[in-house]
Amino acid sequence: MRVSSSLAATAALLLSFSGAAVAQVPANEDPVPRYPGNYKVLIENDRVRVLDFRLRKGDTEQFHSHPAHVLYVLEPFKIRFKLPGGRTAIREAKAGDVLYSDAVMHSPTNIGDTDAHGILVELKTETDRQALNGGKGQAELNEVLTAVTFIRGKPGADQQVKSELLSLTAPTRTEPGNLGYDLYQSADHPGDFMRIEVWKNPEALELHKASPYLKASFDRRKDQGWQTEITRWMRVPEEAAEEQAALGKR
Repeated sequence: MRVSSSLAATAALLLSFSGAAVAQVPANEDPVPRYPGNYKVLIENDRVRVLDFRLRKGDTEQFHSHPAHVLYVLEPFKIRFKLPGGRTAIREAKAGDVLYSDAVMHSPTNIGDTDAHGILVELKTETDRQALNGGKGQAELNEVLTAVTFIRGKPGADQQVKSELLSLTAPTRTEPGNLGYDLYQSADHPGDFMRIEVWKNPEALELHKASPYLKASFDRRKDQGWQTEITRWMRVPEEAAEEQAALGKR
């Protein structure tokens, strides 16, 4: 599929925003020293860190990381989480709930009517320790892959194409390797769509492409005569710019 210059320019602009969002969220941010009023360490050893956690009504914490953890809810809450790649999610819980989460990076805002309060048990592994100490943060960031996909349907099939593409959003965002998955529709050519996907690494994208629901979608697009073009983009490490600047001074 040939892509118009205006659509390509839009892709480049949005790609720069998606890359910036990933790059500007450090993987080694520990919330405890940043928000001492929200976290109190009850016990810590080489296996776990147990925290008394509070997030007052209306308060927000900026992006930070947690390893895999279990939360025992002491007070009911409703929290909106910002996630890498521009995603958001809302979680509600009542007193007595026990919640589990894999390692996560997020920015929470308490949008409920009460202060959130719970006991947070962070589970330590060697990988988590390295991530929290910055041991692999930069290397993992350099492996992040952004895919920009262009889709064009037949004339008059705009709504059909949109519905097909939106049906992929929910299952894709649950994949462990996905960091962002957003659909855009051209303001000038409604039949043209663009998907911006952010993946932890190229292998995560390949696993996605092998998923049954995506294969079925590609089959449906082929049957309808729609066109799909996938382009892949890797982050340019900042060290490369520094190296180029140093070479320019010679």
